[in-house]
Amino acid sequence: MFLKNTHECANMFTILEKRDYMSKKKTNNLIQKITDYKIIIAIQIIASLFIVGLLFKLGALPFKYIIIVILLVVLLAVGTFFLMKPSKQKGKGKIRSVIGKIVSIILSVLLLLGSLYIAQGDSTIDSITGANKQTTRYSVFVLKDNSAEKLSDLKNETIEVNAQVETENMNSAIEKLKEEESSISTKDVKDFNVLSQDLYDGKTKAIYLNEAYLAVIEESHPNFETETKIVYTYEFEEELKDFSKDVSVTKDPFVIYISGIDTYGKVSTVSRSDVNMMVTVNPKTKQILMTSIPRDCWVTLANKGKKDKLTHSGLGGVENTVKTVENFMGVDINYYARVNFTSLIKIVDALGGVDVESPVAFSAQGYSFKKGTNHVNGKQALAFSRERYSFGGGDGARVANQQRVLTAMLKKMMSPAIITNYSKVLSSIDGSFETNMDSSDITDLLQMQINDMASWTFITKQLSGTGSMRTGGAYMPNHKLYYLIPNEDSVSENKAAINKVLKGETVQ
Repeated sequence: MFLKNTHECANMFTILEKRDYMSKKKTNNLIQKITDYKIIIAIQIIASLFIVGLLFKLGALPFKYIIIVILLVVLLAVGTFFLMKPSKQKGKGKIRSVIGKIVSIILSVLLLLGSLYIAQGDSTIDSITGANKQTTRYSVFVLKDNSAEKLSDLKNETIEVNAQVETENMNSAIEKLKEEESSISTKDVKDFNVLSQDLYDGKTKAIYLNEAYLAVIEESHPNFETETKIVYTYEFEEELKDFSKDVSVTKDPFVIYISGIDTYGKVSTVSRSDVNMMVTVNPKTKQILMTSIPRDCWVTLANKGKKDKLTHSGLGGVENTVKTVENFMGVDINYYARVNFTSLIKIVDALGGVDVESPVAFSAQGYSFKKGTNHVNGKQALAFSRERYSFGGGDGARVANQQRVLTAMLKKMMSPAIITNYSKVLSSIDGSFETNMDSSDITDLLQMQINDMASWTFITKQLSGTGSMRTGGAYMPNHKLYYLIPNEDSVSENKAAINKVLKGETVQ
């Protein structure tokens, strides 16, 4: 009996050993297949084809450089293939093959990482170009000390609205509000100033308005946004028709209108235009002229046919601002770009900081700036571009500083330093910048810059005028406000400078 059991145990161990042997053999076979030089070189070739394909798709790299990349990846593939290929020499040949496999794997990883960077660039360019949407935000405001935190806390209340402006959209917004809380009723007030004053006086617990019109309310209540809070927001998007005037951006001069907004949420949100800059670009003479127009400039609004502050043109959307500036300056604008200045912090930090030139020493928001070159981070750049009370020039000095910050950013973006910060810059731009330029225009400009690595001449100018308190603005006709009455000689001078750059003449 003992012998029989011993024999059975021996057979069992033999079976287990065979199974273990077969399992190890399968594992070894699998490892051998995976580490076979043919598989490894195939992965490297696929990674090489992938990165070359993405470079073609992106279109930002000049063709001669793509040819260099192709030659390089082919040489690397051929080199690693012969390095990995089994040799009849058992000792050194085996070591060489192992080294070749390691090199090939490392190259494949690097090629795939490079592909991810290129794909990110392609995705970002697509997201910021071809802008064709406009976002409008309607919000319910209550005073800061109100206990209400959400719309349902205003049950059975009557809140004030101004349905006389953009009636159709406002009525749609009211419908959405009542879908959310049906017990709320609305009272129409025809004046934004009365609307806000009723809130402060306690005549209503809440007001409901298009956030773009905060610009109007803040004329009489400059601290409105900090003295109130939002308990409900309704957002909707609408399609915009393409109003760009396309040119060949690498051959023909063009004008971009830059609208700097200072609002939270999407950069496509309808809001006042706090920074207004015409950027004239001549790709042949490599000149960039920045012409700033103060936000308080007294101009005829395209949508109203009446005069008001330029910043109020943004209440009619970005197309309205572009048309207003075109009519005022008598210059065609090819494209527009919108920048959220609140996101300036992220972009400057992604660039690793920028060097800003200051003509004077001053302090702003806890930061000190010296006369000359200042290396600034994002928060410092924002403080530098926003300060207006440290200068005798007031808003004119602030506009000049905004130009200095933008110039510093463009110079950094055009330098080789952009390569090391590529991924961070792309992430920071996405969501804080948009333009109606086509993505191919952006990649053509990038391709041109990489191809010739030319240095550009930056010229900054701004329109001047005389400050005046007056009534009669299109949006607040019964209120006395500050306006900048443009100097006709300054308008003529700035228009002449723009036309010079467009003609290829040198502007000092």
